[in-house]
Amino acid sequence: MKIPFQQLSTQLSKTLAPVYFVSGDEPFQLDEASRMIREAAAQQGFSERHVYHVERGFDWQQLLALGSAMSLFAEKKCVELRLPSAKPGTEGAKVLQSYVAQPPDDCVLLISAGKLEAAQLKAKWLKAVEAAGVLVQVWPIELSRLPQWIQQRLSQRGMQAKPEVLQVLAERIEGNLLAADQELEKLYLLHGAVELSMDQVQAAVTDSARYDVFSFADATLLGDAQRVTRLLFGLRAEGIEPVLVLWALAREIRALVQMNQALRAGAQLAQVMQAQRVWDKRKPLVQKALKRMTGQDYSSW
Repeated sequence: MKIPFQQLSTQLSKTLAPVYFVSGDEPFQLDEASRMIREAAAQQGFSERHVYHVERGFDWQQLLALGSAMSLFAEKKCVELRLPSAKPGTEGAKVLQSYVAQPPDDCVLLISAGKLEAAQLKAKWLKAVEAAGVLVQVWPIELSRLPQWIQQRLSQRGMQAKPEVLQVLAERIEGNLLAADQELEKLYLLHGAVELSMDQVQAAVTDSARYDVFSFADATLLGDAQRVTRLLFGLRAEGIEPVLVLWALAREIRALVQMNQALRAGAQLAQVMQAQRVWDKRKPLVQKALKRMTGQDYSSW
């Protein structure tokens, strides 16, 4: 079963699966998902914990041996496998398929890994894991959704904030959820369960935002001049080489020019985006950029 991160808490409150696979490239949410699973397992009696870091030369037979060694009087175990690359290799894939075919009743297996590529999602071992348990993929939170995420974290602390205050918070902690949560905890310690004012936020919250060239490229597609400027200053402050910024910008320009030429030649937008391998999440950004180039509204295509 595949579920988004937002549904993990609900799933854990209903039942505990024998296997969880948590994957993504957003460290804060990845760690939080793993913590939620560990706590749910501990509450249901899986008190013994084993952690394995899968590195070169890792003995995969340990996993099978651990499962088969369970006895009637042994404590229930929570076993963690940490895969840095989300690639278990040939032996690991076989062992995981064998394990999830008959997972032991007194063991919960938690696998945490980096971001899964499209080809890996089709792998037999991952499909076997997903069929036997729960697959959770975590994604970075976009700036447009960040105020909502901040409000949820504030609500957990009994705090509130107006939309304009949430927006300032989002701009100061974009791309760094760990620092974001730490800043919210600091605000709670300073002011307690209150509705935060703009002055309180500006006085207490440092600029912990982290930027990358891909966020810069997205901002240029949106035509958000103010955000593009802020990103450029942020990238320079972080020591990002100008050539990387130029590469990101040039790549988007070339793709837009090619799509514009194809559209003028009579091609359909869907075909053009497929040819340029535009992800579904980025299609609205590209449509807005094409509209500025051509004057044509592609939103209904």
